[in-house]
Amino acid sequence: MKFVNREEELRILEEEYKKDRASFVVIYGRRRVGKTRLIEEFVKDKEYVYYLAADEREELQIREFKEILAEYLKDAVLRSIEIKDWKTLFSYLERAWPKKRKIVMVIDEFTYLIKQNPAIVSYLQRFWDKFLSKTKTMLIICGSLVKIMIEKVLEEPSPLYGRRTAEIFVEKFGIKEVMEFLDVGLKDAIKFYAILDGIPKYLELVDTKNFEEFVFKILNKRSVFYREGYYLMAEELKEISTYMNILRAIGEGNTKISEIANYSGIEAKKLYPYLEILENLGFIKSLKPLFYGNKKTIFLISDNFLCFWFKFMHKYRAWIEMDRIDKIKQKIINELNMHVANVFEDVCLQILPKIMKINFTKIGKQWGKIPRTKETYEIDIVALNEQTKEILFAECKWQDNVNALKICKELANKASYVDWHNERKGYFAIFAKSFSKKIDEYKGRKVFCYDLRDLENLIKL
Repeated sequence: MKFVNREEELRILEEEYKKDRASFVVIYGRRRVGKTRLIEEFVKDKEYVYYLAADEREELQIREFKEILAEYLKDAVLRSIEIKDWKTLFSYLERAWPKKRKIVMVIDEFTYLIKQNPAIVSYLQRFWDKFLSKTKTMLIICGSLVKIMIEKVLEEPSPLYGRRTAEIFVEKFGIKEVMEFLDVGLKDAIKFYAILDGIPKYLELVDTKNFEEFVFKILNKRSVFYREGYYLMAEELKEISTYMNILRAIGEGNTKISEIANYSGIEAKKLYPYLEILENLGFIKSLKPLFYGNKKTIFLISDNFLCFWFKFMHKYRAWIEMDRIDKIKQKIINELNMHVANVFEDVCLQILPKIMKINFTKIGKQWGKIPRTKETYEIDIVALNEQTKEILFAECKWQDNVNALKICKELANKASYVDWHNERKGYFAIFAKSFSKKIDEYKGRKVFCYDLRDLENLIKL
């Protein structure tokens, strides 16, 4: 896999490696995000032993790890003896493992070991406390099942709690890394980002720069993406049908608690534990208006791939199963454009800090009722600095030839509904594919107009 970015993660790993003592690094993050590729890049010029666990019976896991260790240590005795439990294997290593050499020991997909025998965490803790912590070994354990890694490794009352010397949560790529990984301009990067998110393994499977061609290639029952959404949830969650119903409800536009409850058939008060777990896993996000939002929480799918999967793969699975997706091609193209438009807001948020030299203390969306009417308003982005009383209102238009003056008039009108500091200093920003004409001022207030070319230049800074 092409290696892009990850400078901060590599810096942390190198700092741990340079220590003249043992270190214990925990790496975790969702599947396909590039954790193993990060480890490969880090150890390529170092002495290391690497074990990739599989979701198989414990005796097979122990046997495979033992054979890898025996090969690395050139230990004929270890190779020949039969070991059936982790305690015995670790006890043997206390006698055979080099104490004074700087070696990186990697246990990848550690959560598969936990699934087979939760006691592995205690055995590893004893091995670390009694022996490994007194060597110069750099121990790295890595896992893709985020919920298990947090509960069984990172948090109390895990036996390993407090042992780690560094922790790395491997995040998805942002739009800048997507551009670099695919070697495309911002317009195409936004489209692919909208359906594959910043997942390196997914991006690696892009075999054409023609977006529509790629979409209709993967809307296929033989595609590796066809069941990926289900697999992604099934690994982390137990009541898979319940979570599927909740995510499908949100994916189809039911964003309020009452709407999700009606769609899923789950009582509203019983939804919150499920939503909390989905949010902790990074599958959804809860959102409130930046102002007056205590009772207006909505829920959105925050993972672009899952959002695409539910809106297209899952929703149109009957057409896909019959190989008739071409019959609704134009409908899908229209819906895709709306989907990409929503993701465009997220891209603009990523770029926002580069636009103005304002240290924004709060950034979000704003919506609500228009006073003395039954109508509502919505502002795509609101950013403010509470100390300097500066506030920015922004609209994101995934359109060409946008009339900046028209949009700014509408934006200024909506901004007037936000009651925040009469003496505030306000700015407006408009993001679009392109403009028919830009403006830089509206009624004495600065206006920032950024088309895709401007945004691409900002990203490259």
